[in-house]
Amino acid sequence: MAIKTWDLISAKEIKEKYKLSEKNKENLEKHKIELENIFNWKDDRKILIIGPCSADFEESLYKYAEFLSNLQKKVEDKIKIVMRFYTWKPRTVWGWKWLQNSVPWEKPDLISWIENSRRIAINVIEKYNLPLADELLHPQLVNYFDDIFSYFAIWARSTENQFHREVASWLEIPVWMKNPSSWDISIMSNSIKAGQTISTYIIWEEVYNTKWNNLTHWVLRGGSSWPNYSLENISKTYQNNIKNKIHNPGLIIDCNHSNSWKKFEKQVKIMEEVIESISSNNDLKKFVKWFMIESYLYNWRQDFENIETVKKWLSLTDPCVWKEGTIELIEKLYKLIK
Repeated sequence: MAIKTWDLISAKEIKEKYKLSEKNKENLEKHKIELENIFNWKDDRKILIIGPCSADFEESLYKYAEFLSNLQKKVEDKIKIVMRFYTWKPRTVWGWKWLQNSVPWEKPDLISWIENSRRIAINVIEKYNLPLADELLHPQLVNYFDDIFSYFAIWARSTENQFHREVASWLEIPVWMKNPSSWDISIMSNSIKAGQTISTYIIWEEVYNTKWNNLTHWVLRGGSSWPNYSLENISKTYQNNIKNKIHNPGLIIDCNHSNSWKKFEKQVKIMEEVIESISSNNDLKKFVKWFMIESYLYNWRQDFENIETVKKWLSLTDPCVWKEGTIELIEKLYKLIK
């Protein structure tokens, strides 16, 4: 039998304890409007969701955010950058479950690290004026972060989950639905349509009557045994959106995971192939809102052994493109946008 040991501080209390300045509330609203305009086809810029596989060490996240903020200023006329700030890690069996759970060498402490995750995220927004994306692994915790994140992702194994879909319909920011590993188009369509439908759900004994989120959209992340970023797959996805009357049809290509088989160096090649394949089709060029990239300050990844030997700027989960490679990648992509 599970033993209850303590109560979680309420979302209202945490939001009061850690909140944005008025200036950055305005900046955050501006980010949200810009992302919405890109997804509803009013803004021709592209979206690049980029950052470490997992949010890990506080000082590393600040260092990377500073680096990304400087890059954004150079390309903001063509590219809208959203920093990956993923504070939960989907785990099949075991392993570190990311920042809202603990730092890698400590025992799980949800009470402290839900607070710390919000505090660190606010510091990134305040210091570096970046919109942040997180993965909606535990929808019951969304109220702790819904006012500071500009983007949410629903991972492949949760795409069919009704609770995730209902919470997505309440949010007023872009929410991507990853294709399941089976690459079943009907599941993806149903997920997006559910997010774009009025619904009702319960969190913490409160009933939420949702509106509908017309910014839910596709992410192609590869299937269990094949990638799915080809022109054929993009075209099928586009036609499916039209057939099912999806509002604001949009698509993000995940350049890592099953599309690259986690060979992080292939991410640039995948982006170039996609841009080339859709270059002669204006509808597809608008439909593909762009890419998700895993990037950090050092190349590759590491296993955590102890705090004395860990490299704090090297991914603890999936392999990432390093800082210099990220600069080259973004500069190359900027030149490819016509």
